[in-house]
Amino acid sequence: MKLAGRVVVITGSGGGLGEACARRFTAEGAKVVVTDVDPAGVERVSSAIGGVGLAADITVEDNVRAVADLARRAYGEIDVWFSNAGAAGPRQPGDVQANPLWDSSWQLHVMSHVYAVREVLPAMLERGDGYLLQTASVVALSTQAEKAAYSVTKHAALALSEWLAAAYRPRGIKVSCFCPGAMLTPMLLANGLPADHPVLRSAPTPDAQADRLVRAIDEERFLIVDSEQGPDAMLAKLTDYDRWIDGIAPPLG
Repeated sequence: MKLAGRVVVITGSGGGLGEACARRFTAEGAKVVVTDVDPAGVERVSSAIGGVGLAADITVEDNVRAVADLARRAYGEIDVWFSNAGAAGPRQPGDVQANPLWDSSWQLHVMSHVYAVREVLPAMLERGDGYLLQTASVVALSTQAEKAAYSVTKHAALALSEWLAAAYRPRGIKVSCFCPGAMLTPMLLANGLPADHPVLRSAPTPDAQADRLVRAIDEERFLIVDSEQGPDAMLAKLTDYDRWIDGIAPPLG
């Protein structure tokens, strides 16, 4: 799919990867609708790209409908819905984590995607064309031992993308799941890593990732990765699952 002339909704686009994609997709000729829980971010990004935006919590289904309604009023039917919003939560090694975090992670990483699909899929199926793009994480292909709720719900996000692809690609709907590793966003910086940490030195910028996504959308590729880390984890699990689990287990104490 070429983005020129397409109507695109990007959740979590008030900063980070979502903002970079809003700018990059607009440069490609897309008509982008910005949405984020941060009103200031929505105003800043939508003004910068000359588009429209709505500050909304997309874990609430009525809010997803409101964002879709704004897109249709401003530009027409939605061609691409990019479910990008996410939150990593605290690093708590060996902690099963509390119910509120599980609930919020499930709503954000899974149900917000479901709400989006419910809202835009009928019109896409009627046209026989449309694109459902979800951001999961390399964690969905591996795991992250110190973040239980994040890891499990990102696995679920990938599983949802797989189901959508199997169910709807034969009917003309494109489906992709982006599983990036660490990137230079506020989410990564919130982990409090020292400035010289290897992860910070090697992490790609959101702009570089936005370029990657433009190419992947053009290719209509299902699984989008930015390194061999995820595929290597999948291969390691297939080869010797027990050894892989022992290798990622956090140290005792």
